[in-house]
Parts: sequence; C-alpha cells; structure tokens
Amino acid sequence: MSAIDITKVLRPELTVIDEVEITCKEDVFAIMSKKFAEAGVASSAEEFEKALYKREEEGSTYMGGLGVPLAIPHGISDAINTSSVGFMRVKTPFIYKSKGEEGEVKYMFILGIKGGENGSLAIISALARLLIHPEFTEKLDTVQTYEELIEAVKAAQGVLE
Repeated sequence: MSAIDITKVLRPELTVIDEVEITCKEDVFAIMSKKFAEAGVASSAEEFEKALYKREEEGSTYMGGLGVPLAIPHGISDAINTSSVGFMRVKTPFIYKSKGEEGEVKYMFILGIKGGENGSLAIISALARLLIHPEFTEKLDTVQTYEELIEAVKAAQGVLE
C-alpha cells in the first residue's frame, strides 16, 4: 500500500496562516469546524466539532514528542462529506491541553475523516513522516500561502520517495 499524498487532502479553504488570535484548543475547534462546513467538507460544523471533542476523550492529539509545537486534532463523523485536512498556524503559540498532556502549540493539522472510512491513521502516518524532517518543519514557520505549504509538502514527500 502506498503512502497517502497529503497534497491531495490538504485543502486551501481549510488553511489558516497567522489570521486569527488563538488562546486555547477550543478556539481552534470552533474556527476550523466552521471552516470545514463553509467549504462543504462538513455538512454540519456542530457535528464535526463534536467529533473532534469525542476523539479528544480517547487520547491526546498533542504531538510535542515530535519536537515540534504541534497538535493533530481529528474527528471521524458522518457529517464529513470528503476526508480532508486543514492547517492552522498561529502567530503566538498557546498551551494546548489534551487528555492529560499539554504543551506549547503553533501548528495544527486538523483532520476530518468521513464516517465509515478508516483513513485517519494513514493520514496521521503520512504527516508524521513529513514532520520528522527538520527542513519541512522549518518551512511551516515561513510559508505565507497555501501554495507555499503545498510546495513544502511536495519537497518533503520527494525526499521520502
């Protein structure tokens, strides 16, 4: 089985770079759930937000162990029409609390997985493969547009091939 191409699921309308002031995980969930619904990726912002919180009850989505100020919240829901990934970078890192773990976060990849699909692990695995490369994580700090983000992903995926 080949790895998932993140560029195929990372959506421009779900990319938020330094646009909003975030102070907590709840802000991220509310903003991104609304973006997923506005983009037509989710039929209901409320249902997708509930799925994000449900997943938080199962285990931490804080990924500080990778050495990057990162979280990968994700939810599986029938409200998701097409499995997709959003990206958010904030100007000022905040403390992300998740299932007994917490740490500073600046970058978040938010996954919406269509109910009945089992794609979250494959997408998270593909993201983790990118995130272990310092060149990629350094680019997360400098990209200014969705197109630059996609270029960074393509460059990192090229190194992995």
